[in-house]
Amino acid sequence: MVKITEIRETYIIKRRVQENGTEKFIEEIQTHLKEVPVVDGLPRLIHFFIDGIFIITLKKLLDISIEFIFHVKPDPMVFGEDLNFYNSLWTWLITGPLFYFIFEASMQTSPAKAIFGRVVVNEYGNKPSVKQILIRSVSRAVPFEAFSCLSPRGWHDTWSKTFVIRKKDLKLLKFLQKINTENAPHGPKE
Repeated sequence: MVKITEIRETYIIKRRVQENGTEKFIEEIQTHLKEVPVVDGLPRLIHFFIDGIFIITLKKLLDISIEFIFHVKPDPMVFGEDLNFYNSLWTWLITGPLFYFIFEASMQTSPAKAIFGRVVVNEYGNKPSVKQILIRSVSRAVPFEAFSCLSPRGWHDTWSKTFVIRKKDLKLLKFLQKINTENAPHGPKE
């Protein structure tokens, strides 16, 4: 199967030429690698903020559950400023990556991506492996990693060899991938 980064598109280009005083059209066939239409920039930043709201909500629900089950509530007078630091650290290192891992491993998308019709795929346009999702999720804990999404692919995409694509673009890629795979030159049969 052809990777989505190796899909070739063929174009027929007609151009007008002068030959012996007469004008005629020549057709040229050109082949180019199709650019993977990744979601980048502002939409990725919007995903980050919307998912952030879900993560904070999940963290609050976990806090309430722990308080209910264990009848323990941290006293801000005892912990002081440290409580806010530990809550932030817990959310950044545990809740966030766990949130992304659960959603992307099960649904191939996060809530924000689902709202906008976007999915996470591997280099073949398929659902990423659990290992790829784990790498994606854990790498989000790298400081300032969210700002890497302002480029075409975030660090968590590059390191896990995944892409965020609109569902409708994925359908086109899968169609072109099928054509490329069928038309690919085959080596000697073993």
